[in-house]
Amino acid sequence: MSEGMGSLWVRNWWVAAICALVGCVYVHSLKEKNAALRELVFRLQEMEKEKLLASQEKEELHLRISSQNDPAWIETILMRDLGVVPEGYLKVHFRK
Repeated sequence: MSEGMGSLWVRNWWVAAICALVGCVYVHSLKEKNAALRELVFRLQEMEKEKLLASQEKEELHLRISSQNDPAWIETILMRDLGVVPEGYLKVHFRK
């Protein structure tokens, strides 16, 4: 009986080889899938950060546009961007 089992393995060794090959291919593809998944998760996180920054910029621009008729906002912009000084203020220049 042991001779028959040994003979069975000798005749059907290719089945075990194919099973081992399929197992190796499966493990390899599983590793590639996990690597691709990690890459996609990273890219998603980066896109969510960009979306948040764009949303904040949009909100800031919306506030700027909606406050353009406000005299205090206009005065702030003139002082900040153009260097205009209101009456009663002293403007000081520093040399480098």
